Amino acid sequence: MPVRSLRQSLSELDLAHLRVIARFWDVDPQHLSREALIARLLPWMMDPERQSAHWARLGSEEQEALRTLVMAGGVMPAATFQRRFGEIRRVGAARLEGEHLWERPTGPAEALWFRGWIFLGFVEQPAGFEEVVFIPDELLLGLPPMVEAPRPQIPETLPTAPAPVRIRRAGTTPADDFCTLLSFIHNEAPPAVMTPEELWARFPTLRRQLRWPHRERWSLLWHLAGTLRMIQVRRDFLRLDPEVTTRWLQAPLMEQLRALLEAWRDNGQWNDLFHVPTLRPEPTGSWQNDPRLPRQTLLQLLTRLDPGCWYAIPDLIREIKAKNPTFQRTEAEFSTWYIRDAETGDYLHGFENWDRVEGALLRYLLTGPLHWLGVVDLGEPDRIRLSPFGAAYLAKGDPPPDGDTRFVLLEDGTIEIGAARRYERFQIARIADWIASGEVYRYRITARSLTRARGQNIGPERILDFFRRYDLTMPEALSRALTRWASRGTEATVEQVLVLRVSDPELLRQLLATEARRYVRDVLSPMAAIIHPSGWAQVRAALLQLGVVPEESLGTEHERLFPETGSQT
Repeated sequence: MPVRSLRQSLSELDLAHLRVIARFWDVDPQHLSREALIARLLPWMMDPERQSAHWARLGSEEQEALRTLVMAGGVMPAATFQRRFGEIRRVGAARLEGEHLWERPTGPAEALWFRGWIFLGFVEQPAGFEEVVFIPDELLLGLPPMVEAPRPQIPETLPTAPAPVRIRRAGTTPADDFCTLLSFIHNEAPPAVMTPEELWARFPTLRRQLRWPHRERWSLLWHLAGTLRMIQVRRDFLRLDPEVTTRWLQAPLMEQLRALLEAWRDNGQWNDLFHVPTLRPEPTGSWQNDPRLPRQTLLQLLTRLDPGCWYAIPDLIREIKAKNPTFQRTEAEFSTWYIRDAETGDYLHGFENWDRVEGALLRYLLTGPLHWLGVVDLGEPDRIRLSPFGAAYLAKGDPPPDGDTRFVLLEDGTIEIGAARRYERFQIARIADWIASGEVYRYRITARSLTRARGQNIGPERILDFFRRYDLTMPEALSRALTRWASRGTEATVEQVLVLRVSDPELLRQLLATEARRYVRDVLSPMAAIIHPSGWAQVRAALLQLGVVPEESLGTEHERLFPETGSQT
């Protein structure tokens, strides 16, 4: 809709500009005050016959520019209009009159500006105030019918792409790994001061439990747990809200994934722009983005995708650039946001850097959060398609299947549980140690896990009751072992160690007299000792000082058994 009426628009112009407009509309501006000139111009410019005659005197380029504006509904972003039809110079009265600028306009846009067909104003958009070019309603009366704005058209079909060489399906991994995150918080109760990045570095076992161990994805899931109000701080440690957590764990897969996606979609605290790897935004305080706007733009675009079809990511980005380039900031803000290129350090100002900022952000959202949260599958090279969940969420398909639902208790205390049983798996993680992740998770009841369970007031009887609720019969031997452990505690320990054997007892005595003795955990006999894995390098150096070259049978097997002793990423 027009921003202002013709009277309001003329009232905001200075006298010099009004005199220029009057010349083109055959009105003599001499000896007229500003108010008197506006009063004389209004009936002249609102007369359909004079409008028609004035339209006929316009050049073909000016007519095309005016036709484009009217077909756009009478309003267009000023920068978009000027990129296509030329710059509109903002000058003072002295220069306007002294240089007779209206005789040499920069292009069709400025020619229409001097003739009084178009005006400039501001409208409020979701991303902020934006300068626009508009034509008042009163100037449409005498224009040819062909320039009237058309009815809204059905969105055109997006081009599909060939099937990719490799596919990475989103599947149920967002819900599976979120369940693992909740189990970790419940069992470990980490300090509230630790960041997700610090937890990621400190707990390598947790990383191994995730079906997709991606550090930034982990940080996003952690943030969403807080957004969903599942995490609470109690006495400086993190705990779960039992009601909210249980409600999510017991929900169907579709609702679990929906909760995660919508928590991200509507969240203004997780700022995706600051996670794009090729960008370095500078939060100077002079600008601020709304991270929800790009998400809404992409989700709206995804409603146009056909389930089962692949689409090239560059095609989707070009579609948004062509139809909605100002989805996150106004035209004026392309020069006011402080964003650097991560590699070169150059500031990315102006619309000419749209692909390096907006384009990079859209690519990140498609290949990052929208994939991490299960909306799209990725294909190589550079392809996406709607996942079963994405299609169902956008009302284009049925809800995805929950997945494997098996629940088996083996005689050796191993538990196999399908990924679909997230509530049950959360309970199992309280009483058993993790072994493997996948469509089927594997856990095992151990003395360590029983100790952890007892710390949560879960004794053998509660464990037995839990399995009975699911018609799982506890093997008799395992039941007796649980009862015996409850009364006697841990009676046997199995661990993987490094054993040093020497051919002469004197050599072991000499080693124990060096600084390396701190890495000897236990002496098994006069000629054998257990060495702490992290201290093997120091023990080897001490043996060399004693003139002994040890024979080592470690290699990759040692690295497999003791991965924590190596470098961590």
